[in-house]
Amino acid sequence: MRIILCCSQGMSSSIFVKALRKEIKEQELNYTVASIGIFELSKYIDKSNFVLLAPQVKYALKDVSEMSKVYNIPTILIKESDYGIMNVKKILNIIIEWHRD
Repeated sequence: MRIILCCSQGMSSSIFVKALRKEIKEQELNYTVASIGIFELSKYIDKSNFVLLAPQVKYALKDVSEMSKVYNIPTILIKESDYGIMNVKKILNIIIEWHRD
């Protein structure tokens, strides 16, 4: 499973991605995660299985969701509260549930 986390420049999400990778490793999941800037998404979306949007790019949710539908890739906007407290377990559980279905 390849997960992309989009933020404004691909840098502010690095701490969240690091925590998410740690949780993935602890749960022994075969997932990879990368952070990119929102304007790079069109280059990488077809190589992903799941798109996460950081709160600072919530303005792009509609456009990203439409782009994701073409590839049948789910997209979720991470809530500011989950992003702020690094609630990676909650986000990972959402991804796991989607992957099971």
